[in-house]
Amino acid sequence: MEDKIVLHLSDSFHTNFSGIKRLFEFYKLASEYYNDTIYIDFYHLIWFDANLSALFGSILAKLNNENNLSFSTDLNFLQEHFDVLFRNGFLRSKSALDDEQKSTVSFRSFKPDDKDGFIGYIENDLLSHRGMPNFTEKEKDDIIESLIEVFCNIQIHSKSEEPFYVCGQYYPKQGFLTFSMVDLGVGFLPAIENKTKGKIDNSYDAIKWALEKKNTTKGKPGGLGLYNLNSYFNRTNGNFQIISGDTFWSLELETTVMKKFHFPNPYVGSILNLFFNYQ
Repeated sequence: MEDKIVLHLSDSFHTNFSGIKRLFEFYKLASEYYNDTIYIDFYHLIWFDANLSALFGSILAKLNNENNLSFSTDLNFLQEHFDVLFRNGFLRSKSALDDEQKSTVSFRSFKPDDKDGFIGYIENDLLSHRGMPNFTEKEKDDIIESLIEVFCNIQIHSKSEEPFYVCGQYYPKQGFLTFSMVDLGVGFLPAIENKTKGKIDNSYDAIKWALEKKNTTKGKPGGLGLYNLNSYFNRTNGNFQIISGDTFWSLELETTVMKKFHFPNPYVGSILNLFFNYQ
């Protein structure tokens, strides 16, 4: 009888470079297996930011599609210690768990052509959440418009036909709500390198270019989505992270000497993490 494959998720996973890097490492380890079942050991997990379900869910789906891998784990242990992963819909149990704390923004995936479904989710799940700040109407409209532009860019820029994954989590004690979006396309660089005729040749500069007002790789006006999001989080002391290619960029890092971090084992596509300050 063959030994079963066991991969461990231990310690803490926060929405920062370290937490994301370790999920990328999980992907790399798992991607070496094919046509098998991997048992995920969570027994030494201390903390998992529930909004990272968007990234983790995309990883499991990608491994299932490309390597024909399935996954098993001790669901009873997870339900006892990490019930938030059931309350946000990432995991399913026989007894449905209600999100009584109203702290989660549900884990969902959208096909790239399901713009209406995505808009409904943004309006009904994200922006109406109790953990959201008191927006002005203009701020709310700008955020909806910006997120729609991000969603529409998946098809245009990233050449992705894979689903787009989202999930959010409200942290009342810390006073912020984090919302994560993950696409499995080619990332920022290819379209921007092409648009700039090779002047921009690395992921950090591509992210910075995409954040500039009105920079767009489309042939028509656009490019306000990321600029407006960046402006909003700058103004409200929130945070904003973009992960694409081998680069981790964040609004917080821009004021430090570091500016960016590089992943030794990059994933695919791009990840946006939005940190809304509850005001």
